[in-house]
Amino acid sequence: MSTPFVDTNYDNINLYAHYVNQDEIEVSDFGYTLYNLNEAGITINSRSKTIWRIFTQVLVDFGVTQVDEALSITAPIDRFPVAKTRLLQAIMRINDLVYLSKANVTESFNDQIAEFFKTNSVLFTPSIEITNIAGSASHFDFSIPSTSGVEQLVKTAARPNDINAAKIFNYDVKATLPARPAKYIYLVNNIKHQTPVNSTTLSTALKDLSAEVATTLKFSNLLEDTSLLQNAS
Repeated sequence: MSTPFVDTNYDNINLYAHYVNQDEIEVSDFGYTLYNLNEAGITINSRSKTIWRIFTQVLVDFGVTQVDEALSITAPIDRFPVAKTRLLQAIMRINDLVYLSKANVTESFNDQIAEFFKTNSVLFTPSIEITNIAGSASHFDFSIPSTSGVEQLVKTAARPNDINAAKIFNYDVKATLPARPAKYIYLVNNIKHQTPVNSTTLSTALKDLSAEVATTLKFSNLLEDTSLLQNAS
């Protein structure tokens, strides 16, 4: 199955499915994700403690199993669309590892955000999954309560011009909003990247969404003014 999302080589991400038995189906990346990372110089094993921690956390968050080099999810046949979506999002999150400094990787973007929230006494719940009206699940990186009573659901983008992440944010907001009214925030990492944030990427994230429903936020602006979170409500 070819998807409209691209990998670290700018090739379309492909997924493979086969029946485990008459009731279950497995969807897999056939080992290509870890192979591509290895080709880029990123070796994922327990000797690289930080990368290994980030990698294993993604597997837990999205319910992915690693067998040898392959990443997969086995699910009942009627849950195949959910399994496909979860695996695809996990692959894209794992692909972000190639953009971390191989010499100085100490934390992921989400680690930085969580630490910032703690330092500034911002209440939050990390890594939440919400069942949408289509019966599948959307993943958000943080849920933040608000004094206004409007929950804020945050999806992050470690790379500011990641068009994949922008498309997924847009889809997840549209799918989740009817089941979970909230203010949705697309938080991009523009701190460690010299490339300016592309307005096209941000407009993709907000396509057909009103300002009352969703907004984009640069991490540099949030570092300067934590009230932006409250103002987003």
